[in-house]
Amino acid sequence: MPHQILEISPNIVNLLDVNRLVEALHNCAAEQEALALGGIRTRVYTASHTRIADNAPDYGFIAVYLRIAEGRSEEVRKDMGTKLMDCLCAFVDEHLGNAPIALSYEVQEIKKDMRWNRNRVPEFMNAGEDTS
Repeated sequence: MPHQILEISPNIVNLLDVNRLVEALHNCAAEQEALALGGIRTRVYTASHTRIADNAPDYGFIAVYLRIAEGRSEEVRKDMGTKLMDCLCAFVDEHLGNAPIALSYEVQEIKKDMRWNRNRVPEFMNAGEDTS
């Protein structure tokens, strides 16, 4: 159930191709051995009201949260977080250069006994493939 949730300041929509950012982060997550492809969800929320530092209009932020179930070692979580943060930074640097944008990436574990879910996506992922 790995969910990547991007929270962005409103000006990011005008500065970056957000769909391409989502694609880059989703693909990077899909490359992580510890994340099941059938469970990965990547989505964006634009903050409707923000204030950043001294309120200069060019400031922006992209905060990403990867919510995962318990069970991966600290080393694996750190490795994933580092790779995904590197992906985020590389994308922003390539498209914005040295812009006044704050970036963050956080890996959050969800306790097993505090999580309920049903995911039927994996059973549909290979439905069109010939298994003979």
